Amino acid sequence: MLSQVPRSRMYVAAAVAAVVLVSVAVVLIVRNPSGPANAGSDSTVAAAPSPTATPSEKESTSSSDSEDDEAGKPSDDNRALGLKAVATTSPGVTARLARIDSVQATASLPGEIGGPALAITVKVKNQTGKKLDLGLGVVNAYYGPERTPAVSVASDGEVPFPASVADGESANGVYVFQIPEEARPVRVELDLGNGADVVVFKGRPQR
Repeated sequence: MLSQVPRSRMYVAAAVAAVVLVSVAVVLIVRNPSGPANAGSDSTVAAAPSPTATPSEKESTSSSDSEDDEAGKPSDDNRALGLKAVATTSPGVTARLARIDSVQATASLPGEIGGPALAITVKVKNQTGKKLDLGLGVVNAYYGPERTPAVSVASDGEVPFPASVADGESANGVYVFQIPEEARPVRVELDLGNGADVVVFKGRPQR
């Protein structure tokens, strides 16, 4: 009987060792069922792009918006008035183009261009009941179907608006723009500032 005890213990130890080996194998298979192929799958998921817009997409959208709102171009073409119209820029304030004269401008300041030009006299009438500030008044001109901005020739005959105009009075400003003789039509944009509406006069001036 004593000689059989060690042999049975050997059998038990062998069985335990076999169970341990099988358990380890099962654990390894469960943790990595597809081997190297599964590692490749994980890397693909990690590289998937986010559903939000990338920086390049945002820049492209911003670029298209800025092209729609091109700088230096007047807007609201359907609201443009004729060159002889009287515009109301704010309650009690009216403006019109009193004169448009063809001149030969002489450039003397950097950026100016001499040659055929228009001297545009803008008349503003104040009936607000108080003094009207004209210090922020701006006049711009454009010409041709492409609405090309006209270059101001401030050194040759330009007389800006006075700082203000009293109630019941009118004030003039003369603005000279280099505009080719063949350019048609002409647009004049007036902004008196202080919340006044920007008005656009459009037409074909007589030269």
